[in-house]
Formats: sequence, C-alpha cells, structure tokens
Amino acid sequence: MLKFLTPKEDKYFEYFNDMIANVNEMAQLSKTLFMSSQYEFETAAKIKSLEKRCDEMAMKIIKKLDKSFITPFDREDILQLTKRIENVSDVINDVVTRLEIYNVTEIVESADKLSEIIALQVKELGIAIKDLKERTKSLNESKIVRDLEEQADVVYREAIRKLFLTEKDPIKLIKHKEILDLLEHGVDKCQLVANTIITIFVKNS
Repeated sequence: MLKFLTPKEDKYFEYFNDMIANVNEMAQLSKTLFMSSQYEFETAAKIKSLEKRCDEMAMKIIKKLDKSFITPFDREDILQLTKRIENVSDVINDVVTRLEIYNVTEIVESADKLSEIIALQVKELGIAIKDLKERTKSLNESKIVRDLEEQADVVYREAIRKLFLTEKDPIKLIKHKEILDLLEHGVDKCQLVANTIITIFVKNS
C-alpha cells in the first residue's frame, strides 16, 4: 500500500472512487447522447446534475484536506488529482452545454468516436485509482489512457479536415468545430489525470 496510509486517511480513496464513478456516469451518458441519431437535451440535463455533484465531491476532499494532519500522499498531489478529475467533469458538461446553446440536434461527425474514447479513458482511470491504493497496476491503466489519447488525436484531425472540406454553412462549421474541440480537450484532460496518477505512484513506490 502507499506509504503513510492509515485507516483514517483511507477515506481519501473512497472519495476519489466516488468522484471518478460520477465522472464515469457522465462520460457514459455523453457517449450515449453522441451515438444517438438525434441529440436529446434530456440527457444533457442529467449530465449537468452530475457535474454539480462532482463539484460537491471535490469540495468535500478539499475540506477534509484542510483538517487533515496525515495524508496518504502529498497534499499538492491530492489537490491536483482532485482538480484534474473535476476538470474532466467540467469539459463533459461544457460539451453538452454548447449543444444546448447552439441548438445542435443533428449529428456532429466523429463526435461519437471521441465521446467513446473519453468513456474508455474514464473507465481506465477508475481502475487506476482503485489500484493506486494497493500500488498494483496504475501505470498500466495510465498507459492505456495515453494510447487512447493518441487514437483520439487521429480521429480529431481527420474530423476537422473533413469538416472544412465538406461543410459549406459557416455557422454550422463553427458550431461543429467547437463541439469537436471540446471533446478533444476532454481527452487531453483525461491524460492529465493519468499523468497525476503516475506521479503519485512513482513518488510513493
């Protein structure tokens, strides 16, 4: 187990597991939304509700950190992991918010692929966080997240290239590009969570 871990401070891992599970639910809903033939704003409302819950979870961790003398790993790493998980939640929420603001109901090509990659990344991050407590396979899951990020880069570049080649409506082009940009940003945010997990793993090995 990680150095200096005590039963009392085990609570941090419970909070991290709850937080990433919440983000996983958001990612799965986002994937379902983008894989549907027409985007449903009802799904967007569910994602927004989960994003607020994620913010509350992050605040719970920060408040606990303020009161803790002993922590399972460095305080700055706890803060960074919390913030970076929260950032993934924020980006997923930002994507569906843009759909609503722009009233985009038609298919955004390749958004389904990017949202699926985010869902896969978040799933691996959930496993990595569980493994982090036992110091087992976190590096393996983090590598998978990185590999998925590389796949997403290929999908994103091709989607943008095709969008500018085929879309004649400039307003629609701007809307679709922003959706794709945000999804690609979400992939990058997942990679940052993986980087933090690797840092914690290495520092406490």
